[in-house]
Amino acid sequence: MDEDSDLGCSFMIEDSFTIEQIRKDDRRQRQFLEIPEEEKQSSFYAPIQLLPGSDELEIEDVSLWIQFHLTADDVNHLQSLGLKGKLRVIGWGALGNAPYRARTLIVAMHQLREAVDLPQPDNCEVIYYQVGDEWRRFPAGAPVLKKRFRLSIDQANEQLTNLWAEAYFGSSAGGGGGAFNWEGAG
Repeated sequence: MDEDSDLGCSFMIEDSFTIEQIRKDDRRQRQFLEIPEEEKQSSFYAPIQLLPGSDELEIEDVSLWIQFHLTADDVNHLQSLGLKGKLRVIGWGALGNAPYRARTLIVAMHQLREAVDLPQPDNCEVIYYQVGDEWRRFPAGAPVLKKRFRLSIDQANEQLTNLWAEAYFGSSAGGGGGAFNWEGAG
């Protein structure tokens, strides 16, 4: 090879994007502008893992319980359902801002067999708790919306349960992520 030969390769990296003006009457805006009023309510939710334990219901870490906006009333409601063992609060999430018009506690006792959809409460407080492979709602007759919480098995790790909160019915908007880790639980 002589010194004048071209051995290099040329790469062209092109980063580009287009900014498009969207008018208020653009049909693509409908999913954001035509949300029913009841779907816009602010809500709070907290995933809680119930680990087998003593005959008494106890909180694993009281400081986290308080930090994640859970109360003594929450413990009393869970006790009234006959739940026993150790409560491990995983975190909390919110759609909208406080004060929250709806509040949900999701209490899981073991990994799911398949994905589960739980309706979000309509302007009230609801507790979802797992009994075997069934999910129960307390109070049973509490009003709910069409939008939902989805619990599913993580595709990368079958020991994790993901929780996703739908922002409004039929949307792909929402939030969530890893909620329950069943490795070593129990």
